[in-house]
Amino acid sequence: MSNQLIEKIKEECLRIEEDALYSSKSHYNASSPWEKCNLFIGIPIAILSAIAGLSALKDMTTITIVISFALTCLTAINTALNPSKRAGHHKSAAGEYNNLKNDVRLFREVDLIEINIPDKELKDKIKVFSDRRNQLNISSPTIPRWAYEKTQSDVNKGFTQYSIDKEK
Repeated sequence: MSNQLIEKIKEECLRIEEDALYSSKSHYNASSPWEKCNLFIGIPIAILSAIAGLSALKDMTTITIVISFALTCLTAINTALNPSKRAGHHKSAAGEYNNLKNDVRLFREVDLIEINIPDKELKDKIKVFSDRRNQLNISSPTIPRWAYEKTQSDVNKGFTQYSIDKEK
């Protein structure tokens, strides 16, 4: 096991970790407005449905028609935007990137210090991590620019760093 190979693998691990950190945090950031949108649309749908039912029972035809129209519009918007699904996709991608980051960090901090790991095994392991990142990049939803910029700001302010790493 050559020291040069170990250093190159550590460098690539750090690249994958950084990429996974930014992607994970950006996907979490992107999921937040979709969750709010889901509540912003979903709560009025529930309330208006109850009011429409009551107004129909009280034989308030005009109010029932107006509320039903509003409900139809909100339901159509909710169906077209599908904020719950969008939030879920971003959260799932965020979790996958976070898992990758943690796995790579563990490999770099723990596994790489073992003395007798064959070079081929080390190369294969880093290729697996790289392939996971590439697959996530392909299958994940697009990160909005504002979410990435928020992540950059958070990282620069140290919000994404573990306390133990700040002390080093």
